[in-house]
Amino acid sequence: MSENIREITLAEAKKLYNSSEEAKAFLLSKFTKDELEGKNIPTQEEFNKFFEENILSQIDYSKTRFLNDVFLDGIGYISTISEIPTSRIELNNSDNKWLFDYNYEQKNSRFFYSYKRVYLIFMKQFSLHDVDRNRLMKSLVEKHFNLMNTQPLRNQ
Repeated sequence: MSENIREITLAEAKKLYNSSEEAKAFLLSKFTKDELEGKNIPTQEEFNKFFEENILSQIDYSKTRFLNDVFLDGIGYISTISEIPTSRIELNNSDNKWLFDYNYEQKNSRFFYSYKRVYLIFMKQFSLHDVDRNRLMKSLVEKHFNLMNTQPLRNQ
C-alpha cells in the first residue's frame, strides 16, 4: 500500500492551499507560507544588491552627523549633535533626512533605519514577512556596517 504514496509537489500544494483550513494546516507543515502563496524571497545577494543600488546610494556623506546620548532624569535619553566624532553616527540623504542611526560601540551597539526612506522601499520591492526581512537586514548590517550580533530595527 505505501508503495503508491508519494510526496506532494509544490505545484500541487499551491492548488490545494486555499481549499480548506485542514489542507492549509497540513500544507504549512510541509512548505512555507511564502512558497504556497507564490512569494519569492530574495537571496542575501539580491537583497544586498538592491540595498547598494537603491538605498546606500542615497547617502550624502557630507550630511553625516555624530550624536551623543544625553540622559535627562525623568525623561530618558535624548540625542544631541556632537562637534567631535563619536561611536554613534547618523547617515542622511541629500535632503538631510535620516536614513540610518547606528552605534558601533560594542556594549551599546544598535542599528536603526528609517521607516519611510528604507523599510518602505524594501517592502515595495520584496513584500517580506518580518522574520525574513529581519534575517536579511541583520546579515546586510553585518556586511556593510560591520555590526555583529546587532538586530536592526526600523524607526519612524
